[in-house]
Parts: sequence; C-alpha cells; structure tokens
Amino acid sequence: MSLFDRYVMVDWSAHSTPKRGRDSIWIASGTSRGRVDLVNPPTRHEAVALLTDLVLANAKERVLIGFDFSFGYPAGFAEAVLGVGAGWSEVWAMLHERIADGATNTNNRFEVAAHLNASLDGTGPFWGHPGRSAPVARHRPAPGRLAEFRLTEQRVIDDGHRPFSSWQLAYPGSVGSQMLLGIARVEGLRRDPRLVDRCRVWPFETGFGTKRIGGEPGSVVLAEMWPSMFPITSVESVRDAAQVDSMVRLLRAVDRSGELAAWLTPSLSSEERRVALAEEGWTLGVR
Repeated sequence: MSLFDRYVMVDWSAHSTPKRGRDSIWIASGTSRGRVDLVNPPTRHEAVALLTDLVLANAKERVLIGFDFSFGYPAGFAEAVLGVGAGWSEVWAMLHERIADGATNTNNRFEVAAHLNASLDGTGPFWGHPGRSAPVARHRPAPGRLAEFRLTEQRVIDDGHRPFSSWQLAYPGSVGSQMLLGIARVEGLRRDPRLVDRCRVWPFETGFGTKRIGGEPGSVVLAEMWPSMFPITSVESVRDAAQVDSMVRLLRAVDRSGELAAWLTPSLSSEERRVALAEEGWTLGVR
C-alpha cells in the first residue's frame, strides 16, 4: 500500500527578480498514476501560493512535497547563533523572522548572512557575493569551527557525488541562497493557519521510518531532496522542468514498489540519528 496519494517536487530559485524558464522555480505534481503537471511561477511568493492552493484543493490526499534545498545546517550552527539548546526549529523561526522576501523576489539574504557571520567569527561561514559591495566574503574563508558539510552530504560524497556547501551563497551550483530563502518560505507555509495541523517536516517532526508518515488523509510531509542524485527520465526541454518531472515519476514508482519506505529509513548510528533529528536533517533518498 502506497504511503502517499500525491507527489510534488519543487525546484527552488534565489533570483532577486521575477523569472521563468531556465534556472527558475519549477513545480511538478502528480498522483499515483497518470500525467504529471508542471508549473513555472516567476516568484517565490507565487510558488508558495500555488503549493498552498494545491494542498487545499486536495484536502483528503496524503501529500509528499520535496524541495531541492537543505533543511538544516551542519551541527553546531544553531547553538552558535541562537544559544544552548537551539535546534532546527529555532533556526527556521529565526530565518522566517529575519528574511525579507518580497512579492517580486527582492530580498535581504546577503545582509542576513552577514549578520549571522558577525555573530560567529566575523568572516564566515557564509560566503559568495557577485556584486561590488559585498556584505559577505566573495571567496571561501579559511575553515572555521563549523563543518562545511552535514552528515547526509558526507554520505553522498562517499558515494561519488559532489554536493555544494550550505555556506556558499553565489556562483554556479551554489545552494546557500536558495536555502536561506527556502527555509524562510517553508516555515511560512507550515505556519499557515489552514495548513498548520496538516504539515510535518521530515525527518525532524516525523522521525525516521514510516510509523508517522502518510496514513492520515490530508497529511502533508515536507522533505528535502537532491534531484541530481537521480537520472533524468523526462523529455522536457528545460533541465529544471525535466528534473522535477522525473522526480515525481520516480517517487510514485518507488512508493508503489515499497522502496520509498527504505528511503525514509536510512542506515544511521544512534549518534548520527540524534544529530540529524536535532539539527542537520537528512536528504530523502540518501541511504
């Protein structure tokens, strides 16, 4: 029996102006069989509105929504910037409060990153800025007290993949800006009064395994994914569109086969599990 009724994959973007087409936001959605629908909203504001409407319009469906940015930072970040006992939820709340992301994609992500750097050692860990007036270092600073990668990224590096660091905010392949803006927006999505009782973040709020996944009609699970780990099977001409289309088709296939349950249950030591659930999170599909 499948865990979900609908699968959604979001290719995020950190553009500061509205954009469609290549290197913009693409959202794919499909049920257990049939066609996959693609939309290309030009702004993050419109993307969140579309996701909200999609969930509300399918109120009885069990929905899995994947986002292509990390949901957590390397261990130690939360306590370093927010104090003893802080974890993923405090980081999400802080970014939701500090990130200003307008309806036309104007945002203050570099300024927020600079403020976070100042609360640490002043020079890092966030880096990468293409403009002349750079609030953060243009190039990677010397290694600091925080690791460059999380446990889940170390796992994919060991498997031969090349993820980018959460700290890198600019230049080709960077994911740090998408992460700052993405976490702030997803926190807003899950706080929506119409969705707050339905949304759970994997694995932070669900744990690993399938015990608290799916089941309830109308449940929504939010998870991070990295589409580049998987082959593109779609015929869509825009790579971003092809990736999200391929991921929806893959998710429903592995759910039908039972393999999705294994994706939700990675092989972790007790300490790795503690770190992932408290702060770092995990990438769905990394075993």
